[in-house]
Amino acid sequence: MTRKNLIIMAILIAIFGFSLWALLPLQAPENGEAAEKLGKTGLQFGLDLVGGVHLVYESDFSANATDEEKFSSMERALTIIQKRIDKYGVTEPVIQSQGTERIIIQLPGFTDIETAKSLVEQTGFLEFREVELDNTGQPVYLSDYLQMDPLQFIDGTEIEDRIFIAEIPGEEAIEYLTVGFLVQDENGINFRDASGEPTDNTSLQAYANSLSWIRARGDDGTPLTGNLLSDAAAGIDRSKVIPKYIISIEFNSEGAVVFDDIASRLYPSGSNDLLQGRVGILIDDSMLSAPYIRQSHYGGTGQIEGNFTLEKAAELANLLKSGALPMPLKKPPIYQERVSATLGKNFIDMSWTAGIIGVVLVMAFMILYYRIPGLLASLALLFYVVLVLMLFKEIPVTLSLAGLGGFILSIGMAVDANVLIFERMKEELRTGRTLSAAVEAGFNRAWSAIRDSNITTIIVCIILYWLGSSIVASAPVMGFALTLGLGVLISMLTAIIVTRTLLRLVVSSPLSRRTALFRIDRGRNK
Repeated sequence: MTRKNLIIMAILIAIFGFSLWALLPLQAPENGEAAEKLGKTGLQFGLDLVGGVHLVYESDFSANATDEEKFSSMERALTIIQKRIDKYGVTEPVIQSQGTERIIIQLPGFTDIETAKSLVEQTGFLEFREVELDNTGQPVYLSDYLQMDPLQFIDGTEIEDRIFIAEIPGEEAIEYLTVGFLVQDENGINFRDASGEPTDNTSLQAYANSLSWIRARGDDGTPLTGNLLSDAAAGIDRSKVIPKYIISIEFNSEGAVVFDDIASRLYPSGSNDLLQGRVGILIDDSMLSAPYIRQSHYGGTGQIEGNFTLEKAAELANLLKSGALPMPLKKPPIYQERVSATLGKNFIDMSWTAGIIGVVLVMAFMILYYRIPGLLASLALLFYVVLVLMLFKEIPVTLSLAGLGGFILSIGMAVDANVLIFERMKEELRTGRTLSAAVEAGFNRAWSAIRDSNITTIIVCIILYWLGSSIVASAPVMGFALTLGLGVLISMLTAIIVTRTLLRLVVSSPLSRRTALFRIDRGRNK
């Protein structure tokens, strides 16, 4: 029995050492700053403690979308939003689905709510278009659609929306204005303005010279879109007299073939004077540039030019690389909040102070009342605190103020199992059992009560977490339920394994002969 206990004790010490190592700062302080306190390094704190932005969006699915399609789209949307936000260096963002149609986004440390909304809401849909040609090979303008029957120009194989774009001379470069769309659907052929709303011909007359752009397709009919993109990065084109910021793009193997099909088709007729030799590059129906095709083969690489700043080029590259959202999001978000971090540091400091005071008071009570068993329970409590904090860090668990409250509450609950066990041990000793037998009987007979009480608490935590997941501002409820539930679960481990192993080792030592250290009164029977 002693050898088995020693092996278990060695394992527990290894677990404690690893947990403590995971919590300690692993890097030297920079810029002369003091090292962070034990347990704070790497822990993820919620918006109410560090400030940030909290957004809740509702997805705009089509009426005939199936549950399977919704689930798949939501999973992909979460991944795409995560990729976009990761590029901005936001520390431990929370991005999760709520039900089948809502997305919760929490960005700790993010200060600008409008920037956060813009980052999330952009669909980032990249597509390449070419100028539509009529039967004689001449470019088609909006005026042609306004004056004649659109069916004369609609290619039966090209059913995608037309986009009419006006080119307006700017101070530094041509600016592109999306005027409207020509949509062919079950209701026929209709004009829509730049916002997508139906419009009449009169309102479009001012932009009658806008070109009609249709999707550029490969020889097999595959449209060239951002779905075929493998990489995008902001850079500088130093070949110009005045270096300009660009976005370098690289297509996957399928996209490379489609791009070269389009280039080889447009190149023979392409020149600086011919409109049909250009390819338009659009994001979310807004044209960035319309460069001329300079060669018939690109090998799957190219660059997007425009009047970019470095920040804008990096933002667009991020959108292109992360991809397009599989479905639009309803605007504005159904819930938005910018949480101030003014009181965050005070809350964190007060929570840590409360936790330390709680641990010290519980340990003092256990030692004074139960003596040696209380001391062992206190050591188990320290094991519990370090292990739980390590799990909070590694899972990770977002610690809101309510979550810290749940953790502090679990500290007191962590020793309730020991109280039951120790009281049962005293009852066994009063019946004449030896100390060793009383220890085993105390654990065995108190186990059912410990198990049932903790299971009921865990069930309540599960219900709280489930209910919280249906609440828009759910972080406090879910944080409290998660930290309390995890704490209760770990407390059973520390009470049954850690305390029991320590007691067995003490019972086999000379200390077991000094019954006064165990607060035992053998003369009393109940």
